[in-house]
Amino acid sequence: MQEAAIDAESFWAFSLEVYARPRVAELCIALQDEFGFDVNLLLLGLWVAETDRTALGTEQIGELREAAAPLNDNLVQPLRRARRWAKPSEPVAETPRHKFYGALKQVELKAEGLVQAALVEALVAGLARGGEAQTPQAAATVSLEKYRQAIGAPEAASIPLAQLIDRALI
Repeated sequence: MQEAAIDAESFWAFSLEVYARPRVAELCIALQDEFGFDVNLLLLGLWVAETDRTALGTEQIGELREAAAPLNDNLVQPLRRARRWAKPSEPVAETPRHKFYGALKQVELKAEGLVQAALVEALVAGLARGGEAQTPQAAATVSLEKYRQAIGAPEAASIPLAQLIDRALI
C-alpha cells in the first residue's frame, strides 16, 4: 500500500464519505446485524481496494480482526448496546433522553475511530499484501468475499456485499 494512503485520518475521511452515500449505511448495518460483519473492517476492505487496488489476504483479515477485537469487544459493542437501548421512541422531542442518546452516539463514533486507527496500525505493521493491482471493485470483491468466508457468514451475505461495493465504489 502506498505510504501516503496509510493513515488513520485518510481512512476515517474515506469512511465518512462512503458511509454517507445512498444505502451504504443501511447495507453496512444489515451486514453487521444479520451476518456479524465489523463495519470498520468492511470499510477498510473498500478503502484498500480504492486506494491501493489490491485485496486483503485471508491471513491479513484474521490479523486485522484480532487487532480490532479488544476495542470492539470492550468498548464499541457495549456502547452500541447502550445507545440502542437508550434510543428514544419519539423522534423529534428534545428531552434529556434525546440528549443522552446523542452523547452516546458521539462517544460510540469516537470509539469507532479508535478501531479504525488500530486497523490502520495493524495494516502498516507489515502485514502481507493481498496481491497484484486490479480494479477497486474487483479488489473489494475479493477482500469482502474472503472476509465473509473468514467469519463463516452464509453465502446469502454475498448479495448485500456486492450491493455495498456497487454503492461505495462509484
